[in-house]
Amino acid sequence: MKISRREYQIAELIAWGASDKEVADELCISFQTAKTHRKNILKKIHGHNAADLTRWFFQKKCGISLGLNPRQIRHLAFIFLILVCVGEYTNQNMIRTARVARVTKTVRTSRGTSRRKDEKTLTLKAA
Repeated sequence: MKISRREYQIAELIAWGASDKEVADELCISFQTAKTHRKNILKKIHGHNAADLTRWFFQKKCGISLGLNPRQIRHLAFIFLILVCVGEYTNQNMIRTARVARVTKTVRTSRGTSRRKDEKTLTLKAA
C-alpha cells in the first residue's frame, strides 16, 4: 500500500523525533487524528514502532537500501565513526577557544587614597 501525502508529512515529523502531540500541534490536527495516522502508517509499512517508521522514512528519503551486505555496513559504520570523531574534535577546539576568550585581567587596588590613583592609571593605560 502506498501512503498519502499527509501520512508522509506525519511520518517525517515522527522520524525526526516528534511525539503524537507535537505532530498534532504542528499540523493543526487533533491528537487522536495524529495517533490514528501513525497507526495506519505503521500498518502500511509493516512496522511496529517509531524506530521502524524512522528507518523506513530515511530509507525512502535518502535512497538507502536496507539489504546491505556486512561489508557495506562496516564501511558505513566507519564513515559515521570518522564524522563523529571530527565533530568531537572540532567541538573540543571551540570549547578551548571560548575558555581562552573568557580569561580577563584583574587589577587589585588597595583601599583609601591610592585607589583613586590606581583608577587614573587604569584610565590612562586604557586610552
